[in-house]
Amino acid sequence: MSIVKRHLAEQEERMVLIEEICIDTGALVLDTVTDEVYFSADEAACKNAYVTVFQAWAKGTIKGTAEQIFEATKSILED
Repeated sequence: MSIVKRHLAEQEERMVLIEEICIDTGALVLDTVTDEVYFSADEAACKNAYVTVFQAWAKGTIKGTAEQIFEATKSILED
């Protein structure tokens, strides 16, 4: 696998894991009927999502640098 493909695969895996954490913490809401993801208005859930994401990163569950993790989480929660 080329380095570019590996980086893209790592980025995609990181985004999926972070999105799952955001749904689990209530920062995002998954509509199971339409499979759409919506933003939650719960600020505490968003803060908890950041904490949980960084805990997963510290445990090695999510790969990447701290900056990559922060940017990915921010992108998911603020876009």
